[in-house]
Amino acid sequence: MKVVLPLEEKNGMASAMCEHFGSAPFFAVADSDTDAVVIIANPNSDHVHGQCTPADAFAGMGADAVICNGIGARAATKMQMVGIGVYLADGSPTLADALGRFKAGELVKVTAEQACQGHDCH
Repeated sequence: MKVVLPLEEKNGMASAMCEHFGSAPFFAVADSDTDAVVIIANPNSDHVHGQCTPADAFAGMGADAVICNGIGARAATKMQMVGIGVYLADGSPTLADALGRFKAGELVKVTAEQACQGHDCH
């Protein structure tokens, strides 16, 4: 399964998870079956709020899921509409922790009630 995670930094598996999904400086693209991980820059990290479309980009790369500590309701809905599951990392501090918890089945899918309602939600 191909999963995408927002990151604050490019520091391998020790990379810190980014709290703000769309404005993350980097994204990890991980294959949970092979453990392969590639970290890519987010070309839209400085976008105007609500003006980026990561769902289209992630769908185009074959992503099956997104794992994040927080995501807006509109972004979560767009991901789900293109068949990408959205999972809450539940405060996971690093890429390694979030992926490990995902593989262990500890993360739950985001519901509308769990999505961020603004930048001060977490």
